[in-house]
Amino acid sequence: MGKGRMMRKKLGLLVLVTLVVAACALVFGSIGAEGKPKTPKRVLIVLFDQMRPEYADRFDMTNFKKLRGEGTSFDKAYLGYMGSETVIAHNVITSGQLPKHMGWVDEGYRDANDVLGFGSDTMHITGDLSYSDFRKLITAENGGAGYPKLADYLRAKFGKKFITVGEKSYAVETAAATVATQASYADGGDIAVRMSSRKSDSATCKATLGGAYRYPAKGVNVPEYLSGPKNADGTFTACNRFFVNADKGDKPGFEANHYGTRDAFPSFMYPEEANRFVPGTDSAHLGGDVWVADAAMAMMENERDLSGDATWAGMFVTLGGIDKNGHMWGADQDTDGHDCSVGTGQVHVDCAAKIADAQLGRMIKKLEDLGQLDDTLIVLTADHGATHAGPLKYEDASKPTVPTGAANFYGKPTLLAGDTNWYYDPLNASFDGGLPSGSTYNGPSTEIAKLGAALGGNLQFSYQSTSIQAWLTNHETSDKLAAVGPMSDAAGVIATYWRDGDHYVLADTNPMTKSEEKWWKKNGQDIVDGMAADNGPDVVGLLQDDTGYGVYGDHGGASEEVQRVPVVFWTADGKKGSKTGEPFQTPDVMPTILREMGIPLTAPVDGKARKVK
Repeated sequence: MGKGRMMRKKLGLLVLVTLVVAACALVFGSIGAEGKPKTPKRVLIVLFDQMRPEYADRFDMTNFKKLRGEGTSFDKAYLGYMGSETVIAHNVITSGQLPKHMGWVDEGYRDANDVLGFGSDTMHITGDLSYSDFRKLITAENGGAGYPKLADYLRAKFGKKFITVGEKSYAVETAAATVATQASYADGGDIAVRMSSRKSDSATCKATLGGAYRYPAKGVNVPEYLSGPKNADGTFTACNRFFVNADKGDKPGFEANHYGTRDAFPSFMYPEEANRFVPGTDSAHLGGDVWVADAAMAMMENERDLSGDATWAGMFVTLGGIDKNGHMWGADQDTDGHDCSVGTGQVHVDCAAKIADAQLGRMIKKLEDLGQLDDTLIVLTADHGATHAGPLKYEDASKPTVPTGAANFYGKPTLLAGDTNWYYDPLNASFDGGLPSGSTYNGPSTEIAKLGAALGGNLQFSYQSTSIQAWLTNHETSDKLAAVGPMSDAAGVIATYWRDGDHYVLADTNPMTKSEEKWWKKNGQDIVDGMAADNGPDVVGLLQDDTGYGVYGDHGGASEEVQRVPVVFWTADGKKGSKTGEPFQTPDVMPTILREMGIPLTAPVDGKARKVK
């Protein structure tokens, strides 16, 4: 701890390691020897994927609430742009750019300038782009000059690494991707760690883990102390702690690996797959957010110099459990009271929130144990909120049938329908992970099929969640205007826009509730304009509240529930925590971090540095 006055504050840590919940105390918070707040020399960003601000209190997230109470909480924060999704937000957070300036704007990407090399105007699903692809998109922005990201600023200031870790490939790789080449990285290069794709080529690992498995792979410079040493033939010598069960549970002997989510409504549309997003009950191979925190703490421990000082200046930890569970069960409509020590409980939102909060506590404790907490800036946030579709209560959660009254869910309520609900490729011509998608995404719901037919064969691609976005094959102004009527007629649409260069034009509205209208009038135009780029959709339909086309818990649009996110800044300077109603949007995160760390901006950003009290 730093010299001088110290303020000792106990933080109750909810720690889930061996599936036993234990409370312990953490002492933190100090002011430097001269009585002035220290300027942080590293930043830890902990992102709770799909966390709505009220979850901290609703699910008693002890560690989150403690940091919120001792830091600065921007309680009116929201994204301020579409799409409100992971594949967009992680890059917004680390770049300060609106989507329209960062190279891609949504889950669908029209490669207008053939940046990826598959032909001009080809459509791509951004969630399956690679790290290399994201770097190309970032480099191509601004006429090839690109834009600096948080990692670039931290390397220039401190000559140290930027580390990113999480379950999802696109969550990690959008945050990690920068214009800089590996050769220019200081101190050996940045690190990006995420779970591999599903593997089954090691008989030893299959026997150990009960089927297919995942392990730390891909990414950038994955440390061997995480993945383990390899034999001469490239196989691993052992299946260490970071190998986890990844069997889908769709063959005899492995049914339990989906923890019942393939058999219940509405989770069966987007079911869990073993221990990718939940810890599970194998104490030697815990997955989900525990896996992420363990990897983060291993890197905190190992990425130090001989004096014990950290060789990293930034770490972005993205926890995906809340997001997965919220998608399955309807976000805020998933009730409390599940047993978090078993897999069937861990697949619910309340357990995901508590498990994620426990990992936050463990990571803070690790920083304290290493003597690094005093000079670390901690930022807590989410990449988007969420809303629910369908009725507030399900008819019978044990039966895979649609309950009566589900009038505001317009996707297909069938097994594994999530991807085909979200993506529609009527021409079978999109690319998914660099490969032709074929007919994979040509199974639309009834409402989207109607929209495609109404557009008279001019629909190239659509993405629908809590909004509907359409890319047209022919997209002259007259084509866009002709598409306005069909979009406005689509179920649940309250406002329709068409893109005119670098902004969207409001073309039509439908009746709204008072709360919908109040939010939309204040924020709708700016939110939609945030994705006005030539790679973005030609026509956009915003949906009414509590309405969706993808799965029962969803995001992607402009409604208040999917836009609101928690934002907390904490430093160990002994200040009293405060809530502030000052405007804050997600592009503000990076410039605010830089100001708190005394680093000047050297390139344009869309965000603003906000005052941290």
